[in-house]
Amino acid sequence: MNTGKLGEEVAAQWLLSRGGKVLERRWRWKRGEIDLIAIEADTLLFIEVKTRTRSNLDADGLLAITPQKQAKIINTAQLYLVKHPQLADYPCRFDVAIVRHQPSNRAIPVPGGCANVGTPLHSTIDLESGECLFLLDYITNAFDA
Repeated sequence: MNTGKLGEEVAAQWLLSRGGKVLERRWRWKRGEIDLIAIEADTLLFIEVKTRTRSNLDADGLLAITPQKQAKIINTAQLYLVKHPQLADYPCRFDVAIVRHQPSNRAIPVPGGCANVGTPLHSTIDLESGECLFLLDYITNAFDA
């Protein structure tokens, strides 16, 4: 599984643990993609997940959510609602999940398997590969339509 999918899985697990329901993963059309579409507390969520390693140059993915990226997500969400009219009456929200990916480094064992990243909202360890993923932040209403 690739790093992006792993990050999306961590965000989805967290939403499920809070009582949310994931409707779609990587919903695509020719001009855009939405990483996760979910319902939580009677609100339809369009979620952009950014998964980065510790040494990144874009503020853990936040700088990658440009106005152009936001417009693409909004347009994709509008098309999703056209294709799923039964959801059109739900209030909608655009959220961002920030996930830290810590690749396995079996040459340098870390007690407990993963280095400390503070107190994440959610975390998981791939027991087969030893890779760790941490949901560092979940930004509700990250941008408006």
